[in-house]
Amino acid sequence: MDCSVTLWSRYSEETVEVAYRSGSFEVNRYSGAYSIGRLYSGRGFRVVSCAGECRDWAKSLLARLARTGDRTSTSVYCSDFYKGDFTIGSRTHLEEALAIAERTGKLLRDYGLSSEVILVSRHVRVEHSVEEYGVEARENRWLHELYINAYTLYMGSLLSTGFALASTTPKSLNADIERIVNRISERIKLQARARRFNPVHVGSWRVLLSGDAACAFFHEIAHLLEADEPVKLGLDTNLGGGLKVIEDPFYPGPLQRVFDDEVYPAWRRTLVDDGVVVDYLRSRLTSGNSRPGNGRGLFTRPKPMYYQLVVSPGDWGLDEVFEEVRRLIAVDSIVKAELYQGYIRIVPEYGVFYEKGSSTPIKGFEVLVPVSRLSSLLIGLTRSRSERYSYEKNMNIYEVAPAVVLEARISV
Repeated sequence: MDCSVTLWSRYSEETVEVAYRSGSFEVNRYSGAYSIGRLYSGRGFRVVSCAGECRDWAKSLLARLARTGDRTSTSVYCSDFYKGDFTIGSRTHLEEALAIAERTGKLLRDYGLSSEVILVSRHVRVEHSVEEYGVEARENRWLHELYINAYTLYMGSLLSTGFALASTTPKSLNADIERIVNRISERIKLQARARRFNPVHVGSWRVLLSGDAACAFFHEIAHLLEADEPVKLGLDTNLGGGLKVIEDPFYPGPLQRVFDDEVYPAWRRTLVDDGVVVDYLRSRLTSGNSRPGNGRGLFTRPKPMYYQLVVSPGDWGLDEVFEEVRRLIAVDSIVKAELYQGYIRIVPEYGVFYEKGSSTPIKGFEVLVPVSRLSSLLIGLTRSRSERYSYEKNMNIYEVAPAVVLEARISV
């Protein structure tokens, strides 16, 4: 659509950060407010911003910028804006935040682990207006992030792991702490027992990716479903495994929304259906023959990215996996995951080798999955699912994914 539209936004944030480290407390508070003007037109995208109020300055600058540059072939989706208010979450009182951080640190200490626990409580208010359409939309959001990092010395080596949680209510965070601390303790124990992977066994293996590893696997696939990326999976590409992947703004996770950063009304976008790629993540600048709804970023050119990526469960139970696959490597916690030369590359903190009913923790290896062969490598998905909260390009993201069984190359 050849059109022009200007989005005016006011972003204000108040953040309280509480840290608990080795019995000490740190409390820091900061706040700020910013004005943003974004112009979509046939000459491309323009954005200006400042601290505080600057509408007159922004209008003048946008008018000048609008006259610069040549016309582009970029099509702009100028219609369909959300109108109304949206509020989600509840405030954390300082005493409650201190109690959550201290309780987490003390539980880890009971396991003999040193730690740093950081609770970030953020209250964000965003007001949007589109004068051409008489649109006003407002979001009022509380979000609480809990970062837990635990470590210990074992036989001269430092063992460490971490976990991130997010919720719109502090009560939900508090309810999950004991479960997460138990998982952290188990991770450290497995690291302590892990043997270095024998290079003789490099090659093709059946691998079970669960927890953070499964979420990271689907996160990397989602990178190949962003409409603005030069390298992406083609529509109608078969990924196999009966996969169904949805960008779901209504899933009851921490990043629920009713509109995106471009004020497009939220809707469930199916990206992969029955294993086949059917759509991409899209913004107003990359909508193509579909619709926008995944624009991220107020201060930059909108990036088509997911807020909440939800992968439908399969029909395997974990017990069935170990019964059916007698020899495999299981990976849960990871150091990093990336797209690398046509592969999804996952570097685990550790793994567990299972064979004939016995298990051995292992370390010093990586998992490589060739993207071009996914349809022939995916074996199955579990009924149970895990979740992960993290940041990508300074924007928070959330995944819900089942464990996945697949063929992969193990390398060192």
